[in-house]
Formats: sequence, C-alpha cells, structure tokens
Amino acid sequence: MPAAEDVNPKGFWEHVEIVSIHDKLLESLGSSWEDGTPLPDRWWLSNHSIEFRNQIVNILRREFSNLSMWLIKDPRMCRLLPMWFEIFSELSCQPYFVITLRSPAEVAQSLHKRDGLADEVSCLLWLSYMLEAEFQTRRKPRIFINYTDLLVDWHEAIDSISKHLNLTWPITSEEAAKNIDEYLDSSLRHYVNNYSLPEHPVCCLAQQVFALLSTPTLNEMELDRLRLQTNELINLVAPWSKQFGQSVLQLNKLNNQNLLYESENSALQMELTRVKSTFSWRVTSPLRVIWNRMCEVWKQHVKSKP
Repeated sequence: MPAAEDVNPKGFWEHVEIVSIHDKLLESLGSSWEDGTPLPDRWWLSNHSIEFRNQIVNILRREFSNLSMWLIKDPRMCRLLPMWFEIFSELSCQPYFVITLRSPAEVAQSLHKRDGLADEVSCLLWLSYMLEAEFQTRRKPRIFINYTDLLVDWHEAIDSISKHLNLTWPITSEEAAKNIDEYLDSSLRHYVNNYSLPEHPVCCLAQQVFALLSTPTLNEMELDRLRLQTNELINLVAPWSKQFGQSVLQLNKLNNQNLLYESENSALQMELTRVKSTFSWRVTSPLRVIWNRMCEVWKQHVKSKP
C-alpha cells in the first residue's frame, strides 16, 4: 500500500490487491474493517467467500511460489483466519503467526486522528481484532511481539521470533540491519502509551485484555470469557452503530453536495469577475446601459396597453 505522509510516510507493507479482496469479502458479508460484529457462522464456506479465496490463492502462487519463506500483513486477517487456514492447506504451507501487540490507547489515538473514531469505538474494534486473532491462532506456531519492544530493539525482537518459532531467516539480522534501520524510525511513532482512555467499560476491558496478552503465559479461560463479553457488547451496540453509520453517510453526502454547489458558485463568480475585467466588457458597457434602458421603456409600454 502506498505511503501516507500524515499517517505513515514510509509505507504500510500491506499487499494492496489482497487488502482490496479482503474489503470486498467483508462487504459481501455485510461487514467492513471498522465493524467488529462477528461474521456469520461458517462464512468461509459460502460461494462468495470461496471465490475471493481463489483470487488470493492465485495472487500467492503468482508472487510467492518460488520462495521458501514469505510474509503477508493485514490487520483484517485477524477476522478472516478461517479462510486463510483453507488457503494455507491448499498451498501446502506451514503458517507461523507474528501478532503485533500495541496498546489500545495508542490505537485509539491513531484511529481518532485518521478516521475520527471515538475512543470507545476504537477500543471495541481493538478487542474484536485481538481476541479473534488470539483465539484463531491457538495451538499454532505463534508469538506476540510488543510494538514498543520492536522500536526499542528490533534485533532482540527478531531473535525472539526466530527462537520461539524455530525459524531460520533467509539472511542474517546483520545483513538486513541497514535496510531495517533506515525504515524503523521512532520519531514517526506519533502516539505513545501515555494517553488516558476515558473511564468507559469498553476501554477498561481493552486495557484488561492488553495486560493479559502481554503476559508470558496466557490465561485462555479468562480470554475466552472476555471474548464472549466483547461479542455481547458488539452485538448490543451493532444495530445502533450501523444506524448511526448510515446517518453519517447521508450527512456526508449532503455536505459533499453543498460543497459541490459552493464550488460551482465560486467558479461562476470567478468567471463573472474575469469577464467583467476584460476589454470587451468595458468597451460594450455604454451599449448595455442603452439596452437596459430600452428594455425598461418597452416593459412600461407593454404595461400601459389596455
């Protein structure tokens, strides 16, 4: 995905075609990246989902078939892993999961600036994504990497991934150091974990889950309980959230129309000003005065007729 100067000037690393397919798949399921509502039961077996899955398989074969190790990054995968397990099986791939753990407070700040989301909405999304990713990758080779640790010492983070997952990188960290050091820049970390989330049950729940996921030994029973609690909250607010979202879309549409009218009116005013400044407009000014006077006389003449 292309870089965005005010969000991530060095790029995002998501595969743009796969992100597009993910978005279309979520839309076909009546969802989107900003909707954390649980997807329908066995959604990945629907005809639409299988069609999207086949598109992804074709992309992976086209771009990665000659590589012994490859990587795909997209937060949407947290919710779409059942389909991806089918993809891995079809391609005879052994998946390893590196899950980046970033505090809900930082994520909330980021989403508020980029998308205007309220902290409570961002925390609910954070819960949906992280709890689903944790649940779906259980008993699979995985590791949670803290976002802060990656920026502080990426060498240690990379070594932790290698040792924990028993992976051998294609090149050494020393060989990759120059490129990684050029990319990782702590000054581009716009938000740090010193932001106070509101005292809202959803925000408190997100911070509780963040603390649980940050421990070396995960309490799966507690995480299951909190995942069910999160889904109950999402299902409770989903109808209101969708109705609000539709209202916002309609309001934005009206605002865009008003902006279009204002833009067109401004363009006409500029053109009128330009025409009035031309030589021909100034020269023909006496003729227009005479013409206007003749029109007034004619109107009076017409009115005076019986």
